[in-house]
Amino acid sequence: MWSFVDRMFKHKVPFIYTDQRYQIKKLLKAQFAQSKTIVLFYLDIKNMSEIEAKFGFQEAGHILSQLERVLLAASHSVLRDEADLIAIQKLWGDDYAVYIGWEGEYQDEIFKQLCLNLKREVEDNINKKVNYTNINPIQIHIGYAKMDGDDLVKEMYTSVKFASQMAKYGVMSEEFKNMQLFHHILDTEAIHMVAQPIVSLKTGAPLGWESLLRGPEGSAFYSPGKLFASAEKTGRTFRLESLCRRKSIDNLKYLDSSCKLFINLDARSIDDPFLLRGEIFKRMEKYQLNPHNIVFEITERHAIKNFESFREIIQEYRKKGYLIAVDDAGAGYSSLEAIAEIYPDYIKIDMALIRNIDVDPIKQALLETFVKFANKVKCKLIAEGIETESELETVINLGVDYGQGFILGRPNKEFLPITEKAVSFIQRLKQDNRINDEEYTNKVGDILTSTICVTKDTLVREVHHILERNNKIDSIVIVNDKQPIGLIMRFQIYQILGGQYGISLYYEKSVSQVMNNSPLIVDKRTKIDEVAKLAMDRASFHLYDVIIVTENDKYLGVVSVQSLLDMLAKVQLEMAAISNPLTGLPGNIRIDKEISKRLDKKQDFSVIYCDLDKFKFFNDQYGFEVGDEIILRTAQMLATANRIIGDKEGFVGHIGGDDFIIITDPGCAREYGDYIKDHFYSHFIGVEGFQVKAMEQNTLSISLACVNCVPGRYKMPAHVSEMAAKVKKAAKQINGISYVEDKFLLQEA
Repeated sequence: MWSFVDRMFKHKVPFIYTDQRYQIKKLLKAQFAQSKTIVLFYLDIKNMSEIEAKFGFQEAGHILSQLERVLLAASHSVLRDEADLIAIQKLWGDDYAVYIGWEGEYQDEIFKQLCLNLKREVEDNINKKVNYTNINPIQIHIGYAKMDGDDLVKEMYTSVKFASQMAKYGVMSEEFKNMQLFHHILDTEAIHMVAQPIVSLKTGAPLGWESLLRGPEGSAFYSPGKLFASAEKTGRTFRLESLCRRKSIDNLKYLDSSCKLFINLDARSIDDPFLLRGEIFKRMEKYQLNPHNIVFEITERHAIKNFESFREIIQEYRKKGYLIAVDDAGAGYSSLEAIAEIYPDYIKIDMALIRNIDVDPIKQALLETFVKFANKVKCKLIAEGIETESELETVINLGVDYGQGFILGRPNKEFLPITEKAVSFIQRLKQDNRINDEEYTNKVGDILTSTICVTKDTLVREVHHILERNNKIDSIVIVNDKQPIGLIMRFQIYQILGGQYGISLYYEKSVSQVMNNSPLIVDKRTKIDEVAKLAMDRASFHLYDVIIVTENDKYLGVVSVQSLLDMLAKVQLEMAAISNPLTGLPGNIRIDKEISKRLDKKQDFSVIYCDLDKFKFFNDQYGFEVGDEIILRTAQMLATANRIIGDKEGFVGHIGGDDFIIITDPGCAREYGDYIKDHFYSHFIGVEGFQVKAMEQNTLSISLACVNCVPGRYKMPAHVSEMAAKVKKAAKQINGISYVEDKFLLQEA
């Protein structure tokens, strides 16, 4: 008896059903061994389920038996002179696969035409055999796919899937052409990743970059949305995402070790072995990076189905050192659930919440809630999709940590920093928002609210009605030509009218009869602490009256005692935070502000960075008390120098530790250097362990590095600091007290 394979070749092509895939595989292997190209055609009957529903299973079975005979004959007829017919396989129901061998070069147009010829031949013949008057002409879906022979078991499945998708769309349809292009892009890995900066909204410095997908430039698939939509349709989402992650990891070589790379990770791909196993660590080691340089963004394209197993995998990532972000927060319930379940390091606020936030109080309230929440759970917020200066200003004012969007930097193949324009805007806004800025939030005019004003002739009855209708106001200001002349508080008028004869005596009289004729009135530029002192000095009956605020003697608004005291406490806390607690000198925030202010005004000024030498020896040898004494005396010496030199533009700050800064007029810079050289040691007489004649390695001294800031040379404080670090390095190479200016470095450059 002939074997099965012998019968195949003897009788050309009998039908092979789904339980005989092993034999199909043997036939295909034999064809690949002859270096042939194998192509699979997929066919099924359009609307077969409707035929079954209308005419029953028996009639549908008859149609299928006719289709099998027609398909065999049509395949021989159409492919006779074009290709070798290897086998026809019944897959399931009305689905069939026709395998052919091709000796020539694979050309897509040839197989597209063969498809159309086979479709026409099958439809013509099946409709001749099934010619019932009550059945519409039968139509065939058809598609094709090329097989490569790398993994036949897998390809027998994937090629059927691809060809069936083609059949669904139609061989000549535009949608199928797009699907073909998508598969070509994926098979040739013709995608690339671009990087968009994520920056600190406090300094403008980059936190890192998000790796974003792009298709071939100029194609319909350049947009990541189109790529992912096609991947969803064709069941190749994991492959696309896996390719994106590998391409992103390849870009680690461009990443600075102080920055982070944000990589999107679909919830369904969370257990990608490429990320959880050793290959990625080898690459990071090669580029001298570690897992803390990578942040995986859990995207919200698909909801997380099983949080228990999801958390376990997240823990594996955390154990390896990766950081986690939740993407698209604010776009739906599932993102909030993800935040609650996985405790992310970063929360990315969806751009839908950021768009037009500057004019939408509801969005502002939502974002403010996110800020408070993030502060409580110790994670950082990133606002996505910031496109305008107004949006940027709003998210900064609401306290968001980091931002991302076109105004900060567009996606680029290179890891480009934030734009200079955006940095300048952030720096300028930071100065305007500081609590210690005497021209802004330290003034009473910045915390005022409005109330209702009336004239002195207004009847008490009318004032009472106003208060009854407006439960949220507690005061009414009496004005004359917009100038405040009196004040009446809610509790006071109720006290007056609540007496035995109050209503009969005062109800129909003018408010001037009962108002406070000497309320506390201050100009809007008055400092918060001064107003608080004046308010507390009032008579006890008026202690809790509102303070009336004016501008050019005209009514502007009122400030309650409660809000005044709250702001005073806040100012004091902020002032403490921006001053060094040991020396009381201005700290880094005020130092940056001072430099930025002079840069913005295009002033010519000098910055002297002062760094104590051998300080660590004294601190370690004699303890922190001696170290603190040295720091205090250094601060006193610099303050004395500033006072003696009499520089009106002089500013002394404490950077931290044993580092100080002097900002001065360029003509005074050398004088500071000379004073410090002449008086340095005398300021430390009496400090335990301090000996001028001690061994040179243990002698305390100071290095002074002077940077001359000519207008236009530096754009921000960070640039001044970079130059100062270079000058200070040169100063440190000189034994003893040294004073070095940046001139020699600029000359060398």
